[in-house]
Amino acid sequence: MSSSHTLEFQTSHSQDTVPGFWKLAPGRALSLQPRQAGLLRVAQGQVWVTLDAEHQGAGNELGDYFLQAGEQIAVRPGQHVVLEPFAPAEQQAVFFDWTPSPAVVHAHVAQDAGAVTQPLRDLGQALGLVALALLHLGTGLLAYGRQLVSGRPVVQAPQHCS
Repeated sequence: MSSSHTLEFQTSHSQDTVPGFWKLAPGRALSLQPRQAGLLRVAQGQVWVTLDAEHQGAGNELGDYFLQAGEQIAVRPGQHVVLEPFAPAEQQAVFFDWTPSPAVVHAHVAQDAGAVTQPLRDLGQALGLVALALLHLGTGLLAYGRQLVSGRPVVQAPQHCS
């Protein structure tokens, strides 16, 4: 079985195409290593997908998956993926698509949210310090006012030169 690192995108509408999907010809294998997380979805045919995941358990837990039309699998960024048509469908082309994972989109949103949340945290801390300073000022003014009302002389704390 030969390996192909390129995809042929079909734009015509013959029986041998599915508009909007990539074609993997019979007898070919495709090796992918995506830069971002996403979903590999089969539109037509059956594929044998091998992921370089931690191998544990039995059957499909070993990193080998057999997907039919309508099924999909999540792939992590940088994960090595090999797919090839699987019998009995190996005599016909397989059509699949790759969709960036919504989790990736949310991760970018979360990063962008950090640009807002960190200044909000800083502002919250600053407002907390302002509130504490106002409390100390109010306490000091109240004590000063009591001293004035009681007629006792106000004693100033010595000022230190530094």
